[in-house]
Amino acid sequence: MDNLANIKRGYEKVKKLLSLMFVVLSIFLFAQDDIVAVVNGTNITMDEWNREVNLQKLLIELKSSNETFYNVLTTSQEGMVVIERYRLKVLDTYIRKLLFVQFAGTLDVAPKDDEVKSDVDTQIKSMLTDLKMTEDQLNDYLTELGMGSLNEYKERLYFQRRYTLALANVYTKYLSNIKVSDDEIKAYYEKNKSKYTIPTQYDLIVFKAKDKSTADSIRQDLNKGSSVEDIAKKYGLTDYINALVNQNDTTKIPQQIWIYVTSAPKGALLPVQQVGDNWYVVKVKDVKIGTTKTLDQVKDDIKKELLSQKQDAINDQVTKDFNDFVSKSKIEIRYKSSIVK
Repeated sequence: MDNLANIKRGYEKVKKLLSLMFVVLSIFLFAQDDIVAVVNGTNITMDEWNREVNLQKLLIELKSSNETFYNVLTTSQEGMVVIERYRLKVLDTYIRKLLFVQFAGTLDVAPKDDEVKSDVDTQIKSMLTDLKMTEDQLNDYLTELGMGSLNEYKERLYFQRRYTLALANVYTKYLSNIKVSDDEIKAYYEKNKSKYTIPTQYDLIVFKAKDKSTADSIRQDLNKGSSVEDIAKKYGLTDYINALVNQNDTTKIPQQIWIYVTSAPKGALLPVQQVGDNWYVVKVKDVKIGTTKTLDQVKDDIKKELLSQKQDAINDQVTKDFNDFVSKSKIEIRYKSSIVK
């Protein structure tokens, strides 16, 4: 029985090893120039896909940061499934980017080949200068990092730059149609005039006491010129005001008190007033009359605000139009995974 169990376990190990070998072979079964997908007539080859996946770099980084996980990932069937799922996700992302470049083409704003090449060449020259390397040295350096050869690195940059420029060009085209009229600016101003209004403010001293006797005493000290700090310390008060307060701000003082404050002249020391269980001592040190900025003063700010609002709408419109383009696109995935269905 033990021998039979050992034979079964051995068989399972061999079976698992063979399965794993099959998985590895199936991932790289396609030739580099084989077509893995066709997007609106544009072919995506295995070579292009592998460049985007850049599995070697990923595994090198993983091995250096977490060798245990690296070993599990690369020596088990489950790990190969994870790798395959990653590769398929990269292919999906690559297709979406290619679709957006094609979408830009339908709007006559697809990036030109010479522009893409010029940008990448400039980036490579900058790298050579910064790293103080020749192209051969950079090629070896990139290969050691697991990033492929210099030519492979350039090809990845070409595609990424093409996609980036397509994004920029599409949004520039949509945004170029944004206009803000004087009527829109005026209507926004009238609707949001309070936004550009500085309310009348009162520079107040306000003490609150629990009884009239204390309030009268505080008022006398204030009338004699005692400082707010000295009065607060003398009566053990912490909840008082010595600051500018917007007119009718009832979070600071009750509306009943505001009736007296707004009727008082600058410098007035009001009679003690009771509201509920509290007695108020109020001095109006100064009054700063509120003002409203004119339309001319805020016109540029309003224009920027309206442009920003319209830009948000443009983002939604680009997304909608692109999704419509994708829904009408012909996408054929020729690569059939043997381990991920």
